[in-house]
Amino acid sequence: MNVIRGILSSHLFRNAVFVGSSYAISECAQQKIFGESHDTERILRMAIWGFVFYGPGNYGWYKVLDRFLPGNTVKTAMKKVLLEKVTVSPFWCYTFFAVQSLLEGKSEVLSEANEKALPTFVIGLSFWIPAQTLNFLLVPHVYRVVYLGAAGFVWANFLCLMKRNNVFTRAVYQLGVETG
Repeated sequence: MNVIRGILSSHLFRNAVFVGSSYAISECAQQKIFGESHDTERILRMAIWGFVFYGPGNYGWYKVLDRFLPGNTVKTAMKKVLLEKVTVSPFWCYTFFAVQSLLEGKSEVLSEANEKALPTFVIGLSFWIPAQTLNFLLVPHVYRVVYLGAAGFVWANFLCLMKRNNVFTRAVYQLGVETG
């Protein structure tokens, strides 16, 4: 019983639940905005992404990042943002689409990731650089993933839009995002 109580009270677990809920609620909001019928499977896939992958992954990432770059000066915060944007951010963008395709049972798991990860990442830079700068300057480590969950609610709505909308993805490419 103490093990269960310890898990339920851990920062990792609470962060995972918060982020998983944020993604599930974002998908619900997108379904409502688009006038779609309630799609429980799609909501569950988004919740799994946040609870199993993104929440715990970011929790671990920030622990490592704070160990190697301690402090919250402007210089340190900018180093953390830069390091994140060139390492884990592209990974998370690509993995989001790949995991969703895997959970959907698609045979071409990487196809959507290959199409949508780069434009999603490029757009994400304009959102996440300011958000992460505030995160690293002002938010204590134990609340960083919760902060990300709150900021991520906005971002998750965008990801839900990118996931469902190929027209939007093509429009992003027309704005100048090239895949090479």
